[in-house]
Amino acid sequence: MICSLRPAPVCRVYWHAYRIALTFRAMAKDNHPDTSPNEEPAPTTIDPIRTPATELSGKVLNGRYLIQHELKRGGMGAVYLAQDQQLHSRPVVVKVLLDEAYQSEYVVQKFHQEVEALSRIDHPGIVGIIDAGKLENGRPFIVMQYVEGMTLRSLINAEGMNLERVGEILKQTGRALTAAHQRGIFHRDLKPDNIMLQDLGHGEEQVKIIDFGVAKVKDSVVAPSTSLNLSPGTVAYMAPEQLSGRPVTAATDVFALGAIAYEMVTGRKPFNPETGYELLQMHQSGVRVKPADLRPSLSDQAQEVILKALSYNPPDRYNVPRDFGDNLARALGQEQSERQNTDSAALPLTQLPSEETPLANAGSIPAFKTIQAPYQAAQPIQPSVNDLGYGKETNGKRGSLGKIIALMVLALVIVAGIATAAIWYALRARPATVEPKVETSSPERLLTYGLTVQKMRNGRAYQGEFESSGQEIFENGWKFRMNVTSPQEGYLYLLNEGPAEGGVTTYNMLFPEPKTNGGSARVKADNKLQTAWMRFDDNQGTEKFWIVWTAAPVKELDAATDAINDEDQGEIKDSAKARRVREFLDKYSSPKPEIAKDSSKKQTNVKAKGETLVNLLELEHH
Repeated sequence: MICSLRPAPVCRVYWHAYRIALTFRAMAKDNHPDTSPNEEPAPTTIDPIRTPATELSGKVLNGRYLIQHELKRGGMGAVYLAQDQQLHSRPVVVKVLLDEAYQSEYVVQKFHQEVEALSRIDHPGIVGIIDAGKLENGRPFIVMQYVEGMTLRSLINAEGMNLERVGEILKQTGRALTAAHQRGIFHRDLKPDNIMLQDLGHGEEQVKIIDFGVAKVKDSVVAPSTSLNLSPGTVAYMAPEQLSGRPVTAATDVFALGAIAYEMVTGRKPFNPETGYELLQMHQSGVRVKPADLRPSLSDQAQEVILKALSYNPPDRYNVPRDFGDNLARALGQEQSERQNTDSAALPLTQLPSEETPLANAGSIPAFKTIQAPYQAAQPIQPSVNDLGYGKETNGKRGSLGKIIALMVLALVIVAGIATAAIWYALRARPATVEPKVETSSPERLLTYGLTVQKMRNGRAYQGEFESSGQEIFENGWKFRMNVTSPQEGYLYLLNEGPAEGGVTTYNMLFPEPKTNGGSARVKADNKLQTAWMRFDDNQGTEKFWIVWTAAPVKELDAATDAINDEDQGEIKDSAKARRVREFLDKYSSPKPEIAKDSSKKQTNVKAKGETLVNLLELEHH
């Protein structure tokens, strides 16, 4: 079965020839189909100039830096691991400008400006510069601090990172970036690849911002102006003003931080365009898929902080990166604290002392236990005349009369006591009236789903199938199946919503369909249902995938299913029936169901109040 997935038409314009070359080359590297989310793509700062590797291994620079081996190679230079022979062979990093890049005045100026930028900044969150010099052939090099750790890129996974760790990393990054801005340095190429995490031991880590190769240096003594009408940076993290070639400010780096935060939280980039112009349109329209849509546990406050950093207009963002990092860390920290408090409140109160559970100190009196007087044997009551108020006489008629009255009172007391005891016993023996229990909880629907994905190349399967919760970015032509199960019996409907020509919304009924489950929408409890194969078409975009799980058949969806012909390939072409499908989805899609991701099983658990569950699953592909 083919999933008809068609994004809206894309408006295209021509850019300046050089800028469009930079943009498409950078985007090609950012979206290379063979690059996994955890791999580090090659730097895409400017038009890369590839030259054969210059072998420096074994050479000593400035009489002290012994080159060990090459670490990586970018557009402007190569980076080597070396030993500082004057400081007990301490490891350092040496960055050397490539031969071909050395022929570009702009590249040479930016290389020298990197030295100037790092020399201005002294902050633990920014890689430190140690030395600088020239090779025998005149090419410059920089000696920098060696950071023992890993890049942020290597830590970001498809499900998103631990939120508390996200807050701490971005808090440090925001403060380090603010220190750079205070020295007139704007990074302009901030991305997960250029943020390293130094392992300090005992679970502590220190952020290190690296690669100031295309940084904007205010009041530079090396090169007062090196713009050349270029837009250096990595497209996926570039702010609108940077992408358009307008002047950059502190808010430009804040936008990149916001894009990084979005990716750390959700595992996805906030924008996935096909062209640079389309990216500008997306910037102006704002983030369409909110972070909490992909990470339901994210608080509204944390989401608001991230979206503010991604605002289209620079004045609407945070002016200081430190404010962004601190506010996000605070929001994520409060979220963690509230979660811990909720967990603590849910613990059973088994530690409270009671009559059955005395305190540890055997000599103390258990709380909530009534203290009773010591037991005494019953003694016959001997009231005195004084107690009855008849004076001191004990002889004669008056004394005898007093005794008689006292005995009568005693008898009345005894009778009253017996009657009271009888009434108490009768009431105690009577069976208690049990009020009928009223069930107040409303019904709910439960569903678990996941995807089985098959990569495709040239129409053929390659590599093995893999399981997915749907958060990855897939490729055009790949096939996938939906795996659905529930502890309840019910009726399942799967629809794909997509735009057609003229902006009209269309729907494809993906399930039920004749080849699966006997063509029936009914699914038994605890029965794992796997749909037929569906395929992403060759148009990049975001697919709206509706999942409907109900306790009873849905007449609107059944009627639409019955009206589909074989040649329709699942598309609901009857406009009236399509409209009723739209009305049904609108009615039951709010409020949104509760969603919980199970990363270990690559599944998503969905729960909704009532007899009808409607969940929108958005699948990205390019």
